Amino acid sequence: HIKYVIDRSLRFATTIDNINLDMVYTIASYHDIGHHLDAKNHEKVSGRILFEDDNLRKFFQEEEIRIMKEAVEDHRASKKKEPRSIYGKIVSSADRNTSVNSAIKRNYEYRKKHNTDSSLEEIIEDSRVHLLDKFGSNGYAKEKMYFKDIEYQNFLKEITKLTKDKEEFRKRFIEVNQII
Repeated sequence: HIKYVIDRSLRFATTIDNINLDMVYTIASYHDIGHHLDAKNHEKVSGRILFEDDNLRKFFQEEEIRIMKEAVEDHRASKKKEPRSIYGKIVSSADRNTSVNSAIKRNYEYRKKHNTDSSLEEIIEDSRVHLLDKFGSNGYAKEKMYFKDIEYQNFLKEITKLTKDKEEFRKRFIEVNQII
């Protein structure tokens, strides 16, 4: 996932004049580094890890490190406020999934790990509702794209259509995750 975000971040960054590509790369590299420690607050944990990495001070000024920390903190789709800098907008946009199958797999892995008492049917429905809430017509991540991205637009159309059809979603969920 991190390589995916690095690649997309650099692609978006090259459309902007006077952007520091080393900062873009670093932000994308750190954006989810704290996810395994605290998934619900990973953006804050990841920002702290970046800020406390003294090795970065060999390559960046304090102001650049502060901007990178804020960009990592601001990348999350569920965050209400707009990112504080262009760097936050880059990583936030780059972190948007463009693969329906990948979104389904990540949802299953997360729910399997965190909802151990849930049945398969509960996990499938919870995943469907979550993806609809996130990417559907009124989804909280739908408008959090700060760059033109045809891949993301196509993803939104496909995921919205799929999540509205419970049976088709269930079938695809089972197929993608190789269940049963």
